[in-house]
Amino acid sequence: MDWPDGLSNHAVYVIVLGSFIAAFSNAAFANGGAMIVLAVTTTVLPVSAVVPIHSALLIGSTVSRAVVFRDHIDWRITTAFLVGSVIAVIIAAPIYVSLSDEIIALAIAIVMLVAIWLPGISWRPKIKHPWVLVGFLHSFISTLFAYGAVLHAVILHTGLRRRQIVATMAASLTGMAVFKISGYAANGFDYTPYIVAIALSIGAAFAGTWIGKLVIDRISERLFRAVFRLLVTLSALRLLYAGIFNS
Repeated sequence: MDWPDGLSNHAVYVIVLGSFIAAFSNAAFANGGAMIVLAVTTTVLPVSAVVPIHSALLIGSTVSRAVVFRDHIDWRITTAFLVGSVIAVIIAAPIYVSLSDEIIALAIAIVMLVAIWLPGISWRPKIKHPWVLVGFLHSFISTLFAYGAVLHAVILHTGLRRRQIVATMAASLTGMAVFKISGYAANGFDYTPYIVAIALSIGAAFAGTWIGKLVIDRISERLFRAVFRLLVTLSALRLLYAGIFNS
């Protein structure tokens, strides 16, 4: 099958498979999906397309969780987060589309290596209502480099129950993804060549989630984390090489 603008069969298959594995990881281990999608797409997409496509590939997963757990969403947190998010995207999206491929490759590689090797950080803002700030910081970093992580570090200190955390994060990240996709498109990024791959990936994500829940207790988390860290590191080193030697 021929895809628009020369997107190869191989690239589509890799993207869809990566989306399946990412959803499986989120369901079986409660994390890792966003980084898996980032690592996979860097191997088959132009560097400038990686971050905009990342948001589109993950939105199926966040939407499904937001719908399933909609009764547990803390709208006070989500609404404030999205206020900060939309401001961040308005500022950061034009910056992203103006960056060279070499700078994007180096920046994403550094973010990946820091995220995968840095010990966990439990940041807790000392302000009473931090969610607009959290939304701004998380979305600004995510718009530029695909991976924010600020919300993840802060929401664990809220006292919310597990279902509330899952639901509130899903709703917040879904809104952020919509803002990001709109921001990239408004600043000239063309999603048309990737529509079919995105649609297939969303379907694969639902399948990955279902299978991940079936085998959640049958896979060694230690083995998974070791393989996951190795693959992400190799992808990051490849980007570093591309950013340094192709500049």
